[in-house]
Amino acid sequence: MKKLMIGAAVAAMTVGAFAAACVDPEEAAVCRAWDVSMSLKSFGPKKTSCTIKAESACDDDSKEVVYYLDNATRKIKGYLWICEYECGKDFNVVLWDKKHDKVIIPVAYDAVSFDEVFVYGKKATKVAGTLAFAGTDLAGNETIDVTASGVNGKMVRGKEDTDCYVKSLSGYVAGKLAYIPAEGKSSGGSKGGLCEDPVEPEPCEETTAKILPLCDACCFEGWCDAEDAESMLPTVGTWKMKYNKSVSKGNKTIASIVPAYAL
Repeated sequence: MKKLMIGAAVAAMTVGAFAAACVDPEEAAVCRAWDVSMSLKSFGPKKTSCTIKAESACDDDSKEVVYYLDNATRKIKGYLWICEYECGKDFNVVLWDKKHDKVIIPVAYDAVSFDEVFVYGKKATKVAGTLAFAGTDLAGNETIDVTASGVNGKMVRGKEDTDCYVKSLSGYVAGKLAYIPAEGKSSGGSKGGLCEDPVEPEPCEETTAKILPLCDACCFEGWCDAEDAESMLPTVGTWKMKYNKSVSKGNKTIASIVPAYAL
C-alpha cells in the first residue's frame, strides 16, 4: 500500500502552486474534490502532583507538578482533490486539527493512492477501500500514521469510461497520532505605553506528559518516576470522505476553504 508522506519541504511551497482545485475549469476536463473528516480517540495531558522523597533525613520531601495522559477526542478535517481527473491517478490531500491549529498535515501532491479501493455488489456500485495517511507538521515532526478502511460506500459511473469516482466512503481508522503536549502559561510581554512599544509574551516550553509501559505498571507509585511519553501514541476512530460538488465544479478554490495556518 502506498502511503502519503507529507513533509515540511512540501509545506514550504507557495500557495500559488496549489491554490486552486481547478481554478480555471476550462483547463481541466474533470475536477474532483472530497471532504474528509476523522474523529479519533486519542490522549490529552492532565496536571497532577507527586511527592519526591528526600534523599536523607535532614532534607524535606518536595512536590513536583507533572502531567499524565488521559482519554481525549481529536477532530481531523481536510480535503482530497485532483485536477484533470482520470481514474487510477493519485490524489492531493490537506488535513488539519480543528481545535489545535498548530497541528496540521500540510498539502501533498500525488499523495493518496486508490490502488486498494474496490467496487462490488450486483450492479457494481458499492465501494470498499483502504487508504493510508501519514504525515508531519510544519516543523517536520510526525503527527499522524493511520490506516482508514471502509465498506458499503457509493460510486458514480459517468459517461466516459474513465469518469468513475467514489461518491462517499466511511469506516474505521487505526494507527498512531501525536498527542498535544501541555503548554505553560505565557511569560513576559507588555501592552506598551506612551514611550514603549508593546512586547509580545513568550510562551513557556511545552511539557511532556508521562506514560507507563505495560511491564512497569505493576510497580506504579506515582507519575514522578514514570517515563516521558513518545510523541506518537495509539489511536482508533471513525472516518469518512464525501464528494464535494461545489469545489469540484471550480466554484471554490482550496486556498479559499482551507484555514490560512494549514497553507
